[in-house]
Amino acid sequence: MSAPALSPSSPDAPDEKASGARRWDFMLDIFAMNSFSWAVAIPIELVLAGMSWSEHLKVRLMALVFNTLIARPFSMYRNWIVNRFGGGGFINAYLVDTFVFLSFQFPLYMANMRLGGASWDEIATASITFMLIAGALGRPYGIYLDWVRRVWINTLVPLWSKRAA
Repeated sequence: MSAPALSPSSPDAPDEKASGARRWDFMLDIFAMNSFSWAVAIPIELVLAGMSWSEHLKVRLMALVFNTLIARPFSMYRNWIVNRFGGGGFINAYLVDTFVFLSFQFPLYMANMRLGGASWDEIATASITFMLIAGALGRPYGIYLDWVRRVWINTLVPLWSKRAA
C-alpha cells in the first residue's frame, strides 16, 4: 500500500473544522510553487540560458501568474499519483516525484518561456537544461511541498485554532 500524500485538509490535519485548513490548501500550494520556481529559475535562465535580467523578470512575472493558477491542480495531480504509486521507499518517491514534475511542468515551462519573449535558442537551451535537471528537481520539490504542509499542519494550524477559540 502506498503512503498517502500529505495535505493540509486531509482528515489527519488537526482541528480541521476550526482551522478552515481546506481554504488554505491554495495558499500553501501557491507559496510553495512560486518560491521554489523562482529559486530554481535564477541559475537556469540567467546563467545557463544567458537571458537578460529584463527577460528573466518578464518570464518570472508571467510564471508568477501561471504558477498561481496551476499550483493547486499540480498538487492535486501529485497527491493523486503519490496516493497510487508512492510509498515504496526513496527510489520510488524519487521516480514518482520526477514523473509528476516532468509530466506536468515541462510543457508549461516551455509555453511560459515563449510567451515571455525568450528566443527559440534560449527556450531550447533552458528546456534541455530543465529536462536534464528535472530528476534533481522533482523530488526536492516534493520534499519542499511536504515540508511547507507539515509546518502549516503542525505549527500554524494549532496556533490559528487557539486564536479562533
